[in-house]
This record gives sequence, C-alpha cells and structure tokens, in this order.
Amino acid sequence: LGGAAVAASAALLLLGPMAMDAQAVSGGGGISTPLDGQDLSNQDLRKRSFTKAVLRRANFSGSDLTGVSFFSALAESGNFTGANMTLADLESGNFEDADFTNAVLAGAFVNNAQFKGVNITNTDWSDVVLRKDQQMFLCKIASGTNPTTGVDTKESLLCPN
Repeated sequence: LGGAAVAASAALLLLGPMAMDAQAVSGGGGISTPLDGQDLSNQDLRKRSFTKAVLRRANFSGSDLTGVSFFSALAESGNFTGANMTLADLESGNFEDADFTNAVLAGAFVNNAQFKGVNITNTDWSDVVLRKDQQMFLCKIASGTNPTTGVDTKESLLCPN
C-alpha cells in the first residue's frame, strides 16, 4: 500500500468513519452552461460530451459528432442536418422536433430517447438498436436515402414492408 492509503486506513481505524471526507459525487457530471441556440455547425466535435446539456435550438448541422455523448441532453428543435452522429450516445435525450435530415446515426445509442416530431428524411440508422415502439414510430415518418452512405432510411430502420 502507498503512504496515503496507509494513512487513510490508520485514520479510519483510530478515529472512525468521521475521519474521512466524503468522496462520492452525485449527478454524473454534465454541462451546466446552457447552449440554447448556439451555432456549433460544421465543426469537428468528436470526443466532446454534451451529457445533460441544455441544447434547445442548437445548430450542429454538418458537424462531426462521432462518438459524442448527448446522454440525457435537452435538444428540442436542434438542427443535426447532415451531421455525422456515428456511435453517438443519445440515450435518455429529448430530441423532440429536431431535424436529422441527411444525418448518419449508424450504431448510435438511442435507448429512451424522445423523437416526437423529428425530421428523419434521408437519415442512416444502420445498426441502431431500437425498441419496437420507437422503430414503428420512426418507420411511419421515414423516407429517402442518405446522401453520404447511400443507405435507404427505411431499410436502415429495418422497417417492415
């Protein structure tokens, strides 16, 4: 054991649990500054995290969002037109009324994400695992072929014929 670990163990044994400062952090982090309406278009934003961010009406059009976390983000009416969102984490996010026209969402994580009122024209959802109700909803509004990957939107969603 290192010196700090030995000292901490000794303090705990001699003085009881009150000798140690609390180490747990609640809330899971995230961005506290609202980014409502920000223009983040045509940027390389890979490796960024927008976990729990407030992104209403933010513009991510044309940006590379590969692997970016939007976990539990509030992105209502966001513009993701033409964005590369491959392997992005959209889980538990609110994307109501967002525009995903021409976006690539291949392999994205979307569990419990809200997509009411979205535009998914020409999007690629290849390898995205969807709940059956999400899939059926998105299939009703799906159309077109993604201009970047050449993949048909309905095919990428595995829509029934």
